[in-house]
Amino acid sequence: MLVPYTAKGDAFVADKPRLWTEKRLAETGNGRNLDIALDGRRFLALLAADAPEEQKAQSHVIFLQNFSGEVRRRVRAGQ
Repeated sequence: MLVPYTAKGDAFVADKPRLWTEKRLAETGNGRNLDIALDGRRFLALLAADAPEEQKAQSHVIFLQNFSGEVRRRVRAGQ
């Protein structure tokens, strides 16, 4: 769900909640299928596949963060 809002001074007014998307979030087995960046400007959501057979075929996700830093670390270590 998402809720548009306005904030002026000390006043906070929330509008009516509405669906963020019609798609369902993926079942991950550990409950973490959505995360928000610390600055609140970006988020990551794992969405369910459109068909059950597609969801079975997509059994894992690889997320690579700070790739260039990892390359520099490995080069320095001589790996």
